[in-house]
Amino acid sequence: MKYYISIDAGGNKSVGVLFDQTGAVIACEEGRGANSFDIGPAETSARLCAAVDSLKTHLPEGARLSAVFGSISAAYYYPEVEVQVKRHADGAKCKLDGVVSSVMASVLGRDDGVCLISGVGSYCCVRQKGEHRFFIGSTGYMLDTEGSGYVLGREALNAAQRERDGRGPKTKLTEMIEKEIGETVQEHLPVIYTGGRAYIASFAHNVFSARSMGDPVATGIFNRAVDHFSEALNAAYKHIGHPFKVAIGGGVFLHFPEYVEAVRAKAPAGCELIVLDTPAVYGSALEAVWLTGEEPEAGFRSRFIETFNRHPSKRAAW
Repeated sequence: MKYYISIDAGGNKSVGVLFDQTGAVIACEEGRGANSFDIGPAETSARLCAAVDSLKTHLPEGARLSAVFGSISAAYYYPEVEVQVKRHADGAKCKLDGVVSSVMASVLGRDDGVCLISGVGSYCCVRQKGEHRFFIGSTGYMLDTEGSGYVLGREALNAAQRERDGRGPKTKLTEMIEKEIGETVQEHLPVIYTGGRAYIASFAHNVFSARSMGDPVATGIFNRAVDHFSEALNAAYKHIGHPFKVAIGGGVFLHFPEYVEAVRAKAPAGCELIVLDTPAVYGSALEAVWLTGEEPEAGFRSRFIETFNRHPSKRAAW
């Protein structure tokens, strides 16, 4: 029996899974986010190495790993992280790739297409055979992460602050956010800055709630986010030159289907948006198997999902 580790790590959390060649999940753990843009490559390395070490303790006696694959935010820019993780893989094949890889593998398999993600951060990635992947925007929260939970949450907080200080119009966002935090945004600043990007993203849900009540400020925030993804898909169309499939992932898209539908309505004609319907870490599991030059066994997908759902993620120290 062959055994593998797959990891999916974003800005908010990381999920690691040990599974066998049939797709049966043996252990599942959930740790902190591991985006090197947030915490730096040294800390990312430490967390991912700890994840591999922890999952290895669940291997059957005498068993060895065949491969480790991680879909890790910003991994592309820090190859030294993969070097460190390889040292903990006990000679198994090991590869780290960007967070889009898990969504693409889950939804598109190995086919060409585009990936859109809206989670804490946002991504638009084009994949064509024979070419390097091409990113549109996707340059991190300091430069371009429009449409992400972080930007939606930041805009909501700003709108509440602007109403309070007299610069902005009245909005339902103010009441919603102040009820949630128990004080004004100004008073809550120490908590916001301690919580950072992931905490700011946690306020994104207010945009969708206020919009559903007809709030014009929330509607404006929502529409700007949709326009960002529409612009990205149109740029992707120029790059590819024909309609394509779009793999949709990320917590914001998955929790708010109205967001996906709004993007779908403004996508280039003929493009098909397909929402991720498996755990994102399943895509990393596929990549782990492919890394060994093999294909998943019959029933791999259904067995992985079934056993993953039976193994609620154990909160890990990493």
